[in-house]
Amino acid sequence: VVGSLGDSPSELMQARAAIEGCVAALAAARMTAATADRLRRTVERMGRLAADGKTPVDADRQFHMLVAEAAGNSVLARYVGELFDSRHDPIAAAMRGHTESTQTWTDAVREHEDILRALQSGDPIAAQTAMRAHLRASEERWISGALKRDSE
Repeated sequence: VVGSLGDSPSELMQARAAIEGCVAALAAARMTAATADRLRRTVERMGRLAADGKTPVDADRQFHMLVAEAAGNSVLARYVGELFDSRHDPIAAAMRGHTESTQTWTDAVREHEDILRALQSGDPIAAQTAMRAHLRASEERWISGALKRDSE
């Protein structure tokens, strides 16, 4: 039992990749023009905030929740929200504070653009792959950034 500090950030990101990869595949099969437009506007907002040196975490959450809602499964959407919100656990929040930067958010925005293109193509495998690639890259930024910071 981990206790009040929260779960392992690495395990959280692996769980997100597993669940959100499946969610993205479902969403690709059900993508509408209206949902794609909402996702595009959310990614654009993330990009503007990141370019201004602000943390676009709210827009990031909105993007992931819109994908989950597009999948059409309220249980999966609830899990996506809970896993995303676990970033506020004490361990995760401390690590994030050391690893987030304008560059890491710029990279994340580019990955969200890749996810959006895959969703718009209607290809479930491409959407799943893009989502998993994003979450693996996020995990790498989070974990390696924290390790690099600790060794300085």
